[in-house]
Amino acid sequence: MDIRNLTKEEREELKAQLEAEEKAEKARVENEREEYKRLVDASVRSAVGKLQKLSDEMMRVKREVFEEFDTLIRMKNELFRVKLDRKTDTFTTGDGVMSVTLGSRTNEGWDDTVEAGIAKVKEYLGTLAKDDNSAALVETVMGLLAKDRKGALKANKVLELERLAVKSQDQGFLDGIGIIKAAYRPVPTCQFISVETKDEKGNATSLPLSLAAM
Repeated sequence: MDIRNLTKEEREELKAQLEAEEKAEKARVENEREEYKRLVDASVRSAVGKLQKLSDEMMRVKREVFEEFDTLIRMKNELFRVKLDRKTDTFTTGDGVMSVTLGSRTNEGWDDTVEAGIAKVKEYLGTLAKDDNSAALVETVMGLLAKDRKGALKANKVLELERLAVKSQDQGFLDGIGIIKAAYRPVPTCQFISVETKDEKGNATSLPLSLAAM
């Protein structure tokens, strides 16, 4: 169609038609967007309701399992004279097919005096002779003093440092390690339960107990 061949009235009619179609399209898009928002609202409310019930049920079962095993943990401590400061307890059926592990997770934590201990250890390192053996020791100790991405020392590395300090018999080194150990402030984060089962071939499978693992 060549609009140049249209009369003024025809061009105005065509313009009005195009404007009406454009207006109708905008209304259609707006209505669909509003419908989408209503669907999102309904879906979110439905999902949250279902997941809240699941969360409540999981919390209830978790609490029940810990309560059920609490007596067994106390009996285990008394009968086998095991250490009370361990972080996990594992119980396995007699046939070895099922096992349940209960425990607690902690984040490494240190108070501000840890820096004084680190400074004393580094002071000791500065007194070492500059030979190959001492250089290797310095490198080892500095590696154990390295902090993780959260800026904290790892407790297991401090234990390795303590063994080196005892071996060195240097009072400054020992004092520094003592300050670091005294500054340890672990922060409990959560209690956990893990379950493992084995099939007839002995292959172990972990029971998924989180949405991410399912």
